[in-house]
Order: sequence, then structure tokens, then C-alpha cells
Amino acid sequence: MTTRQRRAVSPVIATVILIAVAVALGIAVAFWASGLTSSFSKYEKLGVSTQYAQLGVPSQDTYQCATGDTCWTVNLGGQNTGSSDATIEQIQINGVPYPISSTSTTGPDFVAWTSGPNPLKPTQATSPFVLPVHSGSSFAIVLLLESGSSPSMSGVTFASGQTIQVTIITAAGNNYPASIVLP
Repeated sequence: MTTRQRRAVSPVIATVILIAVAVALGIAVAFWASGLTSSFSKYEKLGVSTQYAQLGVPSQDTYQCATGDTCWTVNLGGQNTGSSDATIEQIQINGVPYPISSTSTTGPDFVAWTSGPNPLKPTQATSPFVLPVHSGSSFAIVLLLESGSSPSMSGVTFASGQTIQVTIITAAGNNYPASIVLP
């Protein structure tokens, strides 16, 4: 009787095949995991790099103090250095929301703003105030404050030499404060 001899795969070749399969599965799992982490690790980060106040309103601007009293132009600017887009939804001055609802271009509740690589001309913001700042884009915000008690910010007064705290609040709930001294 003749018996056929069966030959199995040699142990060396079997080991190489097992290692190749394990490496291929490891790479697939790594790509899958990196896809999960990149979607959860997006964040916004607004850096306020420009923050200053000027006495009065620059003459080339179309807006002016509503009452004719002393007023300040507060300038804020910066960039979104995060990996996700940000949306500025509110501005607070000394903890009080800065009202942005007027449709005129005068008065203490006027805000001019620009955002993006192709800046817009200063625009009247509408209520609710929303300023999208894309990842890598810059922004500029101009606020108008009047001396004495501001009618639109009940109980808040402004005077020369005063340090004000301007806080930018985004849709994600992040606060970005800036301290500015009124000249």
C-alpha cells in the first residue's frame, strides 16, 4: 500500500504569514482609531492679539457718538488658531452683555466687525449677534462706548483712565477676556 505523504506549510512560512496578517490588522485598527480621535479633538482657540481704545471716533468712520459726549472706540482683533471654526455670539463689558441690536450706525450698541481672509467692510451687526471665525482666519471687532451712564448698558458708566474687561463669548461657551484702559 502506498501512502501519500502530505506536507504542511513550513513553520517559518506560517510565522511570516501570521505576522503579516497581524501587522495589516494593526494598521487598519490604527487608522480607524485616528479617525475617531481626530473628530473628537477639534477645538476652537481665539487669540486676542489687538486690544486698544481710542478717544473719540475716527473721522473716516460713518458712525458717531449718539449724544455728542465723550466716547471711545474699542478695537479688538485676533485669530482662531484652533482646529475648529468658532462662532462669537456675545460680547460682555465688565460682565454686562454689550447689546447689539440697533439697526442704525450710531449709538453705543453699534459694532463693526470683520472676519476671514477677505475682510468685509465694517457692518452693522444684527440681533442675535453672530460672527463666524473659521479656523486659521482672523477677526476684528470695533465697539463704541459713551462716557457717563450708557443708556443701553443699564447702570454701567465709563470714564477716562478706567480699565474695562471685554470678554468675547463663543457658541461653544468659551470666554476670551481682554483688559483695556480707556484713554
